[in-house]
Amino acid sequence: MRKFTMFFMSSLICLCGCFTACSGNSDDNGEEPDNGEVTGPITLTVDKAKIEANGTDMATFTVIDANGKVLTTPEYMKNVYFEDLNTGDYLERRTNTFSAVENGAHRFKAYYLDWESEEVAVTVQNRKNYELFYRKVAVFKMTGTWCTYCPAMTSALKKVEDVMPNRMVKMAFHSSSSSATDPFHLSQTSAIMSRFGASGFPTNIYDLKVMSIDRNVSVIKQTLKDQIRKYPATCGIKLNTSYNSSIGEITINAALKSSKGGEYDLVYALVTDGLTASGGNENSYDYTVRVISNNYMAMSTDGRFTVKANEEHTGGTFTVSKAMNLSPETSRIVVYALRKVDDAYMVDNITECSIDGSVDYIYND
Repeated sequence: MRKFTMFFMSSLICLCGCFTACSGNSDDNGEEPDNGEVTGPITLTVDKAKIEANGTDMATFTVIDANGKVLTTPEYMKNVYFEDLNTGDYLERRTNTFSAVENGAHRFKAYYLDWESEEVAVTVQNRKNYELFYRKVAVFKMTGTWCTYCPAMTSALKKVEDVMPNRMVKMAFHSSSSSATDPFHLSQTSAIMSRFGASGFPTNIYDLKVMSIDRNVSVIKQTLKDQIRKYPATCGIKLNTSYNSSIGEITINAALKSSKGGEYDLVYALVTDGLTASGGNENSYDYTVRVISNNYMAMSTDGRFTVKANEEHTGGTFTVSKAMNLSPETSRIVVYALRKVDDAYMVDNITECSIDGSVDYIYND
């Protein structure tokens, strides 16, 4: 039972990393003994080899034993597991359907107690038909150089980034504590935390929509997937930057194109990697916010704009001053677009650009 054991142990680790726990009936916990009615080997089939990348089109898996007994039924499903071999993720317990919002090829195996099936393939396609622009999630990380738990969040985000590359843009908002000074302290950190009722460090705010203190890699991955699924991008962002080192000034030229049309506002920030702090709990501090525009949580009165579907807004020109000792190699500009959803402002899409660089619109395939 090689694969099942690995999954079960990882589940235990996941549970140990959570801040709360719940109890349930014993037949929902772990592996049930084989009652002798199932005969191996098992066979996995899928009803669709291709599905649309819209989050609703589903591939349904069926598992049968050597005698043709269907195991994807309520009687047996508690011992059936499905693994996506491309991502290493497992489908939710007692679930035998798969949907996605990102194009890609997936290979699945099924496990029932000691048996594992051969692979089946599912291709996810045509995301561009449902979301024109490639979506990245904005991660606002509330942190401090004094914070003993914050390195664990840094590590977790790095692991998520390794398996979900180019799906998030991170911004670290630092804060001093009542007993320790953070050299990268920002007044905006407490304002963001206050809006979401956050009080502890580290805390992540995703897209100015969801708050979480969870440092579990699987939970963070699922949060990103949920944001992409629930809130498809309605716009893309293009920008270029230039740095005048003699006067310490960065010029940002940003443009936005909308697939749906609507009201937006553009926010800009300067972030820096590789910062160090005496007595800090991390060797270096990356994606640290040094400057951010005043409209970081709500649209400004004079900056907001409206565009029609498939139109482009090109009036986003901003200046970051007092950047005399900037290292272009370790700094970059982040720009995100705000729009109103459910009567609150959230990040519709976000991008980042090197100093003296440019980034074009990114489209889905």
